Amino acid sequence: MKKTSFNSGWTCEVYGKTEAVTLPHDYMIGSGRRGDSPTGADIGFFEPGCGVYRKTFDKPEAETCLLSLDGVMGLCEVSVNRELVTFHPYGYTGFVCDLTPFLRDGENELTVTADTRAQVSSRWYTGGGIYRNADLLTAGKSYIAPNGIFVKTPRLYDREALAEAEIRIVSGVRDEGTLTVTLAGAEHVHHVHADPGENVYVFRYRLKDVDFWTPENPAVYDCAVKLELGGDCDCDTVSFGVRTVETDPERGFLLNGAPVKLYGACVHHDNGIVGAASTRAAEERRVRILKENGFNAIRTAHNPPSAVMLDVCDRMGMMVIDEIFDCWRVGKKEFDYHRFFPGYWKEDTASMVMRDRNHPAVVLWSTGNEISEKNGTSDGYRTHKGILDVIRGLDPTRPVTHAFCTFWDNWEMEKQSQAESGFGPEVLDFWARRTMPIADLLDVSGYNYLYDRLDKDEVRFPERLIAMTESFPLDAVLCKKRMDRDPRFVGEFVWTGWDYFGETGLGHVRYGQEGREYGLTGHPEHIANCGDFAVTGFKKPQSWFRDAAWGLKPVTLLSADPARHGEKYAISMWGFHDAERSWTWPGQEGKTTDVFVFTLCDEAELFVNGKSVGKKAPDENGTVKFEAVYEPGTLSVKAYKDGKCAGGDCIATTGPWESIRMTADSCGVTGEAELCYVEIDLTDADGNVSFTAEAEVTVSVEGGELVGTGSGRIDDEHVYTDPACRAYHGRLLAAVRPIADTVTVKAESCGREAFVTLGGAGR
Repeated sequence: MKKTSFNSGWTCEVYGKTEAVTLPHDYMIGSGRRGDSPTGADIGFFEPGCGVYRKTFDKPEAETCLLSLDGVMGLCEVSVNRELVTFHPYGYTGFVCDLTPFLRDGENELTVTADTRAQVSSRWYTGGGIYRNADLLTAGKSYIAPNGIFVKTPRLYDREALAEAEIRIVSGVRDEGTLTVTLAGAEHVHHVHADPGENVYVFRYRLKDVDFWTPENPAVYDCAVKLELGGDCDCDTVSFGVRTVETDPERGFLLNGAPVKLYGACVHHDNGIVGAASTRAAEERRVRILKENGFNAIRTAHNPPSAVMLDVCDRMGMMVIDEIFDCWRVGKKEFDYHRFFPGYWKEDTASMVMRDRNHPAVVLWSTGNEISEKNGTSDGYRTHKGILDVIRGLDPTRPVTHAFCTFWDNWEMEKQSQAESGFGPEVLDFWARRTMPIADLLDVSGYNYLYDRLDKDEVRFPERLIAMTESFPLDAVLCKKRMDRDPRFVGEFVWTGWDYFGETGLGHVRYGQEGREYGLTGHPEHIANCGDFAVTGFKKPQSWFRDAAWGLKPVTLLSADPARHGEKYAISMWGFHDAERSWTWPGQEGKTTDVFVFTLCDEAELFVNGKSVGKKAPDENGTVKFEAVYEPGTLSVKAYKDGKCAGGDCIATTGPWESIRMTADSCGVTGEAELCYVEIDLTDADGNVSFTAEAEVTVSVEGGELVGTGSGRIDDEHVYTDPACRAYHGRLLAAVRPIADTVTVKAESCGREAFVTLGGAGR
C-alpha cells in the first residue's frame, strides 16, 4: 500500500491546554512531577492525563484508506468525524484501523485519545500519547496486506541461501493477476489467481552472492513486491537479513550455524529527556553507545519496542529479544494490562510477530517476564501454550524464551521453594517441578537473577539452554566467567543497560546499615538509577566496572567521597558502589577515602600523584578496594599480568568551570534523523569537564525546536521540556528538532555562552 507519514499537523489537548505537536509525541514527559501524583514511585511521580490528538485531512483519492499507528500509550480510541473506529488498550503493540467507511468527501477530522488517568498502570514510566510513528495507508480494492510480506532464509550455503517469501494480499475481485517479487536485486514474476478476501502465496528462491547478517556485518536486503490485479496496482517493500538462528544443547545459541554469546542489556522503551517518544535519532544514539561499550544484544523489557528501534538494530547490528508481556491474566498493578488480557492477548501477540518477523536483529521471542502464572496457577500453563502457539504459528524460524524468577509474588509457594532449595541435582525441587510445563516447551529458558540454580538445573535438564535474562550490575564478572566456560549458558542481560524513569531509586544506596537492599525511593527522585548509562546516555560507574569485567579495558578505577568514609552503607541488589569517576573532592584534602579498582589481571598497584599506595590482587569479582588520602592531582593504577604491566587507568582533579563546550552527537546513521542531540559540558581552564559544576544552563534554538533538556540527576525537579536545566557533574544534554536547513543551538550560563550549528531539515 502507499504509505504516507501522518506525523505532522496534529494538535494535542492535555492538562488544560492545546498545542501543535509533531509525532512521535509523549505528553507526560512535560507534565512535571509531584510527590502525591497517582503514578507514584512506579512511574516516577509524573502526572497522568488524557491527551486528545486531532488532525484534519482531505479524503484521499483511493478506495481503501487505513491508519497505521505503531503505538499509542494509554487507553486509545480512534475516531473519524466523531464516529468511533476502534479501541486499543495495549500501548506497546501497533495496530491498523480501516478509516474507509467513515470518510466523507473533502475535509475529515481524525481524533486519537490516549488516556493514562487510570493509575497505577505499570511498574515503570510509560509516557502518554501517540509516542510512535503514524502512517496513512492507501490503495485500490486489491492490495498487499499491511505486514503482508514475510521473508525467511531457512538454509545457508557458501554466500548463497534458500529464501522463502510469503505474501498476503487482500483482493476485491476474483481474477488472475501477477506478483512481481524483487528479492536482493533479482526480479521474479509470478502469475497468480485471487479470490475475494485474503489470499496467501509462498515462493522459494535461491539467493546468490549474499552476505549473512551478523552483529559485526549487519547486511540488510530489500524484498519489493508489486501486485497487479483487477485493474489495481499496489507495491510494498520490506527489509530482511540473510541469517539463521538455532539452539543446540551441546553448542549453545547458534547464529548462522556458529555459536555466539549474548552480551545483553535490558532496556525499557523510554528515551530519557524526550520521554517515551521513539525517534530514529534517539534509538540510534542508544544502540550506538551500547555497541561501543561491548553490548551486542538488547532485551526489550517488557514489551515490543517501536518498529524504528528494530530497524536501527537491524542496520547497526544489535541482536534483540522481542518480549510481549509483563503480565497475563494476573496483574502486578491495579490498572495494568491484565484487565484487557483475556480479550486482546491473541491480537497483540500476533501484532508483535507479524510486524517484527522480518527483522534479522530479532533472534528470540519472549512470551513474558516474571509472569505470576509461571507456576501453573490461574491456568498459566494453558495461557502460555496459547501464546507460544500464536508465535510459532506465525514464525517458526526463531527460538522462544520466557523470563522466569522466584515465586516472589506467591509467598506460600516461595516458602516451599526455599525449603527444597537444598535438594541435589538428581531431584526435581519444587521450583523446577512448577516451572517445567512452561520451560520444557521453550528453546531457551530465561533466568532472572537465578544464578544459584544453574549448576543443578543443567544436570536436571541436560538439554536446557539458559540465558540470564536479568542480572545484577555487580554480577558482570560472575556471568562473564560462566559464559566463557559453559556453552549452555548463552548470555547475560544486565538490569539495566540504560537508565529509565520510574521504578524510582531501584538502584539506591542507603547509609546507616550494611548488606543488600530492596525497595524504591521517594519524590523528588524519579529515575531507577540502575543503568550502565544515565537517561542522558552518559557513562555511569557500573559501566566502568563492566569495561574491566568484559575485557574491554585491562583496568578501571573510581573513587568515593572522602566526606562519607567509614560510614556503613547498603547497596541495593540493583545498585552499585557509591563511587564516582572522579578525583575531585574539594574541601576534603588530607582525608582518607575508598578507591575501587576493577581488573581481571593478577594484581593492581594504586598511585596518588605518582606515589604508590600499594599492590593488591582482585577478588573473584574482579574488584580491589584501596584506602588512599585525597590529594588534588592524579589518581592512577597499573594492572599486572604474569608480572608484566598489562595496562593502566588515570583520573585527574578538575577545577571550577570556566567555559561551555557544545558537541553535536552523531546521528542519521541508518537514515535521516528527526532529532539532533547536543551534549553540553561545563569545562575548566584545561578543557576538562568540571566534576563539581552544577550551574543552570539555558538552551535556545534558531531554525529548530527545543524538544528536551536533562542532566540525568535522579533527584532534580527539572521539567524535561524546559529550556533551563542544571548541569550534573558538569554535563547536560539537549534534544532539538530541526525545522530550517541550518539550526543554531545556544547555551548560556552565568554570563558565558557557546553555540553549535547543526545540519537541519534540509539535510
